[in-house]
Amino acid sequence: MRIEVILKNTDNKDIMLPIHYNELIQKIIYKNLPKLLSTFLHDIGFRYNNKPIKLFTFSKIFSNKIKLYKNYIFFSNTISIFISSPIEIIIKILRENLLKNEIIKLNVNKLKVDEIKTVPNPKFDNIMKIKTLSPITIYKTIIKNDKKYTNYIFPNDNEFNYLIKENIKKKYVIIQGIIDKNISLDFQLEISPINIKNKILKYKNFIIKGIEGELELATDKPEIIEKIYDAGLGAKNSQGFGMFQII
Repeated sequence: MRIEVILKNTDNKDIMLPIHYNELIQKIIYKNLPKLLSTFLHDIGFRYNNKPIKLFTFSKIFSNKIKLYKNYIFFSNTISIFISSPIEIIIKILRENLLKNEIIKLNVNKLKVDEIKTVPNPKFDNIMKIKTLSPITIYKTIIKNDKKYTNYIFPNDNEFNYLIKENIKKKYVIIQGIIDKNISLDFQLEISPINIKNKILKYKNFIIKGIEGELELATDKPEIIEKIYDAGLGAKNSQGFGMFQII
């Protein structure tokens, strides 16, 4: 399930945020979920081989005005954020609680919910043109001199499609509730860049590298993509990465 949350500044002025604002959006999501659910998603998550997958994601902020100045970004007095999860109850509860709030504090900005729209599901085909709503990131951890390093992978790397596909499998197994975690999910997947650029963001002072733009996604089983659509592609979805739309 996917919603578009439209927020408006109560004093009708521009909304000013630090350039790296993902953590601020994530805090609003956690704060507007019941404590048990919020704690579960934040601390435990859905498990695959005892590794957590949060199964929700959100977009970057959209506005009819975006201006950068030093370490800050200025939006118009009205902004829009997409939030989604394949676990429908999470989004339903979130929507209810957001609507109850008179004021939503986003950094120093006092915002009110102007509207929340439910976004209808698109049509899923064997070949789809997709556009990122937040950067897609995928990586592998390497150990060098007894230290762990994060190696981010990009579409020009042969491992990009493989790692995205493996990530999809994990999400699909959890969403479908498949008991056998070692079940073979045999499907084809190829993601080809059309018009992309590299994107570097910070989350809690950690640098995260990804891509944003338009890509072509080809698969022989679009029903698998449909299942994980609202969980996002790639890694770090709950930190605001991997949301995409079909265009």
